[in-house]
Amino acid sequence: MKNVILVQGSIGVNNTKMAKTVLMHSLLPSLIGVLAAAAVPAKAGELQSWQVEQSQNQLSVTGEVLPAAQLIADFDANSAQDWIAELPESPTPGAANGPIANANPGAGTLLQDIQVGDNGIVLRTSGQQPQVEVKRAIDRSWLTIDIPGARLSPDLQGRNRAVNRFGVQRLQATQLSSSPPVARVTLSMSDRGQNWEVRANQPGGVLLWPEGSRPPVIGQATGFASIQAVELRNNGTELVVKTDSPIAYTTGWDRQTAAYRITIYSAALPGNIRLPEPPAGSPILWVRERQDEPESVTLLVQIGSGVQVMNTTQDTPTQLSLKLQPAQAAQPGGSRPIPVPRPQPMPMPEPAPLPSQPPRLNDGRIVVVVDPGHGGSDPGAIGIGGLREKDVVSDISMQVSQILEQNGVQVVLTRRDDRTLELEPRTVLANRVNADLFVSIHANAAPGANPSANGVETFYYESGRVLADYIQRSIMESFDMRNRGVKRARFYVLRHTRMPAVLVEVGFVTGTEDARILADSGERTRMAQAIARGVLRYIQGNR
Repeated sequence: MKNVILVQGSIGVNNTKMAKTVLMHSLLPSLIGVLAAAAVPAKAGELQSWQVEQSQNQLSVTGEVLPAAQLIADFDANSAQDWIAELPESPTPGAANGPIANANPGAGTLLQDIQVGDNGIVLRTSGQQPQVEVKRAIDRSWLTIDIPGARLSPDLQGRNRAVNRFGVQRLQATQLSSSPPVARVTLSMSDRGQNWEVRANQPGGVLLWPEGSRPPVIGQATGFASIQAVELRNNGTELVVKTDSPIAYTTGWDRQTAAYRITIYSAALPGNIRLPEPPAGSPILWVRERQDEPESVTLLVQIGSGVQVMNTTQDTPTQLSLKLQPAQAAQPGGSRPIPVPRPQPMPMPEPAPLPSQPPRLNDGRIVVVVDPGHGGSDPGAIGIGGLREKDVVSDISMQVSQILEQNGVQVVLTRRDDRTLELEPRTVLANRVNADLFVSIHANAAPGANPSANGVETFYYESGRVLADYIQRSIMESFDMRNRGVKRARFYVLRHTRMPAVLVEVGFVTGTEDARILADSGERTRMAQAIARGVLRYIQGNR
């Protein structure tokens, strides 16, 4: 049973010494250590009254004062004058109550180090796989991560360091309890609106990162990871992904396909790696690749009816494992499955609109393939007000095609109607007609539908850099939109076309600024004119 201090108001600078003296003579020994830490500077106020209920191990304090011990104990702030602190359990007689040196270092989990990296925070551990309990203050001024069964490394004892990144001001590591051992890391927040993701990983630690961004990597990453294998094991109840270097990943349900999504960052899927083809009766219906972000790989796993997703674990820094379980096989008291929507098998894509004969190109005209992204059963991103990516890019692409044709350019569209079309037929068409240029048109979406993400960006892979520069510059001449620049990416349609190829993201359907533009038919016409102008300038400059 935890000891609790109930405080109305708190102890200011001018009153700390008096209250500390009273407390040291009035409360249990387990209380003394915590209140002693409250002597750090706090906002001064007037301590009006206090009352100790020793039978309940509670302290009540009244006054217009603000607590300053929130990094030492677990506070639930109810108001500016009312807060509660949960204290470590009092040690039983004879129990270990000293530093980690008094404990068996081979038992349980050891919290070895805390690393603040580019994408988040890593709590490095050894021993047993860490389990975490996350708590956040009502006023969102702090976040605690408790690791039951864990002891602090001597190097972390009392660690209190400035972070000043990701909306975190400081962090502190404490041995919350010695018997049983519980280690705590407390983050003091400067940005109270930032949500956090927390994940305990098998190979060496706990990951903390801002919601909607990439997680940090455990282990020394060597840069870009290459996927070495994607395999089905244990009668199709486990999907294993192997890479050649440590990776960061996120998982979740994909709302477009109702499939389970595994996104691996800073990674590539080589062309010689084949995705598994599940046999009839397998718990997995199909596995497909989709590139949602530059230099990332997303694996979509369609789960069969009556099958539960148990968890995704990182067994080693270079191996992921997705474990499944038939619903009727679930055992009471076992792992709680991840809630599963009722997915339906993805419809087979319609045949690619390949011409029976390649267009006649002997008139010397430039041939440009214009590729409207998504289509049919794949709406692409869904934005503000239900704005669908496939509708936006279809309108823009048709107008780009018309403008180019009017200027003597021969245009081949990958699709002219709202049909489902996979990525491969798009690139096959471009290569088959021996196109001079390939322009794929898409609209963007931010993780978590973040409305503050806005702007235009154009991607290339190898030979499309100059074309991307022309198009991006032309769009910026016509629109006062955020310029997210020209970037290199490994999108499928860019890697598998043999001519200069670009992928234009005309804005964010989820962005408050961009959605207004993309929903306006007149603005879509301006966007088409800007893209076509960039293509024509490129052609004129490279004749």
